[in-house]
Amino acid sequence: MSDNSPFKILTEDQIQSIHQTALGLLEEIGVLVKEPRARRYFKQAGAVVDEDNMRVRIQPDIVAEAIKQAPSRFTLHARKPDNTVEVDYRRLHIEPMIGRLNILDLDTGERRRTSITDVANLVRVADAMENYHLLHSGAIMPSIEGVSLHAAHVNGYLTSVRNTGKVVKASSRGRETAEDCIRMAAVVAGGEEALRQRPNVFTTVNPVAPLQHDQGLTEGLIEYASYGLPIDVTSEPQAGATAPVTLAGLLAQQTADVLSGITLAQLVNPGTPVWYGTCGAIMDMKLGAIALGAVEAGLINAASAQLAAHYNIPCRGTGAATESKLLDIQAGYEKAITLLMAALGGINCIFYPGVLEHALTISLESLVIDNEICGMALRALRGIEVNADTLAVPVIEAVGPGGNFLGQRHTLNFLQQEQFMPSLSNRQTREDWLSRAGGKSGWERAKDEVRRILAEHEPPPLDASVEAELERIVGEVEARQR
Repeated sequence: MSDNSPFKILTEDQIQSIHQTALGLLEEIGVLVKEPRARRYFKQAGAVVDEDNMRVRIQPDIVAEAIKQAPSRFTLHARKPDNTVEVDYRRLHIEPMIGRLNILDLDTGERRRTSITDVANLVRVADAMENYHLLHSGAIMPSIEGVSLHAAHVNGYLTSVRNTGKVVKASSRGRETAEDCIRMAAVVAGGEEALRQRPNVFTTVNPVAPLQHDQGLTEGLIEYASYGLPIDVTSEPQAGATAPVTLAGLLAQQTADVLSGITLAQLVNPGTPVWYGTCGAIMDMKLGAIALGAVEAGLINAASAQLAAHYNIPCRGTGAATESKLLDIQAGYEKAITLLMAALGGINCIFYPGVLEHALTISLESLVIDNEICGMALRALRGIEVNADTLAVPVIEAVGPGGNFLGQRHTLNFLQQEQFMPSLSNRQTREDWLSRAGGKSGWERAKDEVRRILAEHEPPPLDASVEAELERIVGEVEARQR
């Protein structure tokens, strides 16, 4: 965790220009808001609302007041207290991906549909990874193989909280879905009032680029905000497709999208914790496909972090994404570059570790590999500490010309502080790698680590009464007719 963000790509004048352009877009063009209650909140605040066209034009003073009300820090409480997260616009936390429609099979390496057992395994592996702090979950998956479509969110949530002591994300896809997830989170928290006082769940709400708020997710936003639960308001513009091809234009439009969502959250319940979120990327114009692993995604993340810091609001971004279909060299460089750019740029919550293939596929091995990349990025953020102890003049004098520092207490005292100790990377000689490590690739070593975790790691169990009540809610939702 660090407030050090050395990678700055926007000047203060450029930040102001993007901000003012976004305010102009909100006031002059406005946003399409499909949810009637949301339009009423905006109208009561003084925004210009065209009911016939569902268009809402928001004046700058309304946005400014909302930004002022949004907290710069808040707490997400984990079942295991050591995993409680203090969210701050000057710190970094990592949120790996858990649920995707597809998964790479651990044994065959082939892509297949993700099952509820896969969700349990994915969450358990993420629970064991030291560099993962907030967990995406099965609750977010629109479908899980073998699970009733209308009950995927509750089955996904129950399976997730069973397998981790960390903070778990839940779904906001519609009012009923949000209510179900909030009910379950309240059971885990010890009641609705306890949930309000000690939030243990958060959600993502995506404005639809350009300049739209869909009905279902906006319903979810209203439900979560009414409880004061943290909301990650994340726009997903694609440069050249759903946003201008110029990155400055994308950032201005994205900021309008996000600020309008943040404004609504504050109108529903002033002080609701939020993230300024980006999932911005380019469209590869040769293929007509999003490129989450492109270097431009790193630039968008770094710029978004500066904009969020301008508002004193935490920023959620992306990193460790790749368009590769395998855990190969392309996956390695795309994951490492996008994650490091986001971290050094000042993103406070990095999402997407664990994914492949435009974030359409998840991988247990990728969770392990990306955890190592995250550890390197967190070490890079700490930078280099320069003081009398680290300059080490006395130990240099003691060793003298031609000596070495292997036996010095100074080396022992500072080793773990100064050096990142990889658990997966192989630094042996070729001979030792072949004879002692079996000549295994990084992917193979990650498979071994996954199998070890699934055999040995035991997340903290749910209280029996809590589990029984969660199962009752799942059964109630499964019996519901859609």
